[in-house]
This record gives sequence, structure tokens and C-alpha cells, in this order.
Amino acid sequence: MKSNLPLTLLGAALLAVPAVFGQATSGVMGFSNLSCPPGTTIIVPTLVNSSVFQGQAAISSDGLTITPTTTPGWTAASFNATSFAAPTPNYPKYYAEIVSGASEGLILDVASNSTTSLTMASAVSPSSLRGTTVQIAIREHVTLDKMSLGSSGLSPYSDAVQIFNSNGSTSTRLFDGTSWLAEDISSAAGHTVIYPGTGIAITCVSNVTFTFMGEVKPTKTQIPLYVSSVNIVGPLNPASSAKLYGNTLVTALSPYADAVQSFSTDGSVTTTGTYLSDGSSMLDQNIVPLASNAPDAIPLNRGVTVTVGADTVWVVNSALTP
Repeated sequence: MKSNLPLTLLGAALLAVPAVFGQATSGVMGFSNLSCPPGTTIIVPTLVNSSVFQGQAAISSDGLTITPTTTPGWTAASFNATSFAAPTPNYPKYYAEIVSGASEGLILDVASNSTTSLTMASAVSPSSLRGTTVQIAIREHVTLDKMSLGSSGLSPYSDAVQIFNSNGSTSTRLFDGTSWLAEDISSAAGHTVIYPGTGIAITCVSNVTFTFMGEVKPTKTQIPLYVSSVNIVGPLNPASSAKLYGNTLVTALSPYADAVQSFSTDGSVTTTGTYLSDGSSMLDQNIVPLASNAPDAIPLNRGVTVTVGADTVWVVNSALTP
């Protein structure tokens, strides 16, 4: 079947609740709506899945294993990554997040688990965390299928999304009426992960409405910004847009070098603002610091793109504790 992928070449256009040990807790639950007109829209889901475990855990000296300090009684393989045969892509299904201390908000993908420990997809980084004990929460990743729950108006074999990967590559996903397919238009890909605070670009032929459902993330989030990628990012605040004035993004950017772009909401992906940082203030396109009453903001559920000259991390505060 030949697909119709009217995708805008966006990449070319854009150079709490305290936990009781071991218990899964639900904090502030809710939903947030987003309407997408025909054309292309960038989307950053603003809610996460509730935690399935919280507690103290020890990181091994090699960073490849995380073991709760009290036996958690997990079912073996319950947090395993997907293991589909090629060409179906595979992704982690769960992540462990450090939820307190200096590394609060760090996301660590889980490869597999036994009844007592997690095996990580890669060694915990930074290496200074290896051999230490931290407070973690385990959550299931948000996926394209999760994002689509409660949506309306998606058109089979016409609507598609682009995922901008950290290595600079782009993955395309096509809606098939129920889930999402990979580039070969046959392999299942609804389990494609959308990491906390990151987003995708969707191209629709008709009006589409998404209803994001889940938990308001009660802790900080560390959002990686990659030099080789189109970084679609936004804060996890499901209630309102986030002002650029005074935003923590200012200190994540290299002064007068890294850039932020915001876009129209009419499907045309027209640039509506370009911003720089001077190290302490966000600057507009005229290199003038934004005032406290400036309307410039990161749109709700839509996000912005960030271009960086070196890999860095944006630490975003919880909407519950701004």
C-alpha cells in the first residue's frame, strides 16, 4: 500500500506526594486538551503515567543495576523492554526516575527486571551516581498509543507523526485507524516512546483533538537537549502556557548562541518568535530582554524547539511546585 504522507519538512525548516516505600502512588490526576488544525502541529504531552513503585534503591558500581533497599516483590520481566522481531522497532516500556536530591528528574530507561532489581538499558550517567543510594519512582513510558487515547479526528493512512531522535535521525509513524505503523507501513510502532518533556510533530488532513490523561508530574524533569537533533520540548504543565520570562530554560542555554523558536497554532508551522539567552535573561529577536509582563510563552501542550551548540539539559520544575 502506498501511503500519503503530507508531512512538513519541519527538521529542514528549524535549524507531590511523598512516597511510602514500595508503594505505587497516584498524585494529582487530570486531563488536558489540544486541538490541531489541518497541517502540522508540534505536540508535547504534559501528563505522565502514575508511578508503579517508589522507594530507596542502590545503584551498582558499574551503573547497570538498581536494587531497592527493601525487597520489592516484583514480578520478573514485568518492566522489560519490548522484544519484537525485526523490522518492528523496540523501545523501553518503563523508566526509573530519581525523584529527590541533586539529580532529581533524571530519567533512566529500564531494560529488564528480576523480582528484586532493575537492569538498566545503559549504565547510569553521570558516573558519580554509581555506587550511591537514591530515591526512585518507576513509571511506564508515554507512547504514541497512550497519546492517542481519547483522541478524535485522526485520518487513517493520511495522518502521521515525525519523531526527531537524539542522533539526528527522524522516524515517521503513520496512523492506521487504530494504532501507528513504522516507516515500512506494516510494522507496529504504537509503542514508540515520547520521553517526559519532549514532543513530536504531527501532520493532519482534518481537525484532530487530543485529550491527554494522566498524573501531573510532582517532581522536576531533566530534559536532554541534543546538538544533532531538532529538540521539541516543553514543561509538563497541563493547565497553562509557560512564560519565557524567568524560565529555567534561560540557564540551560549557551548565552547568545543557542536558540528557541515558537510557532503558530494554525498548522502552517510559521515561526512566531525567536529567542536567545544572555545567561540570566531571555532575549527576544531584537536581543532585548523580555519584561516580566511580556506575553512570550511556551504554548500549552505544543512546546517550542531548541537548537543547541553542545548537548545540555534543561531542568524543568513541576507545575505543582513552580
